[in-house]
Amino acid sequence: MYKIKNFKINLRNRDILRVLKRLSGVSEMPAEVEENVQRACFRYGKFITPATLYQTFTRDFSGLDFDLSAAPAKWVAQSYYIVTIGTALDSEFKKNETAFGAQTAQIVSAIAVDALEQSKNFVGRLLTKEAANEKCEVSRPQEFPPEVFVKAATLLESTKIGVEISENIIKPQYSSCGVFYWVPLKKRR
Repeated sequence: MYKIKNFKINLRNRDILRVLKRLSGVSEMPAEVEENVQRACFRYGKFITPATLYQTFTRDFSGLDFDLSAAPAKWVAQSYYIVTIGTALDSEFKKNETAFGAQTAQIVSAIAVDALEQSKNFVGRLLTKEAANEKCEVSRPQEFPPEVFVKAATLLESTKIGVEISENIIKPQYSSCGVFYWVPLKKRR
């Protein structure tokens, strides 16, 4: 099992604005909001404390029972992961919920979504390197259904990174639990 804490996350203003537009239901954001997003990224970026646990198992490992219908056809291994951005961002937001105007909550939510996505991508890049050594490639991450969270958290010892499962809900809020599948590379002719 691998545990990695406090890896670097570079908040992406453009992606955060895209999420914010989706949350707001608008196609364009005023310049003032775009400026607030930049300032919020600078301020809140210091409070994102990403951490991950992941472990790879062979195909015949049956530690978790879940629907495999979305799995690639010829997978040979699976890497379970739990990733979080911690609780510091939420704590800092609660100190001043209007720091960046009326949309501060949506901006912070968009920042958290982007940071969590980048954290999953970080795990994917690490696994891609490992899989390449085994002549495999890695699928996109797939989230576990909530009923699998408790077993996955126990298997990966999620408390090591501050993630707990209560009534099939992951805490802290911006955490994720899922699987990457390893698929053998196609032979070139």
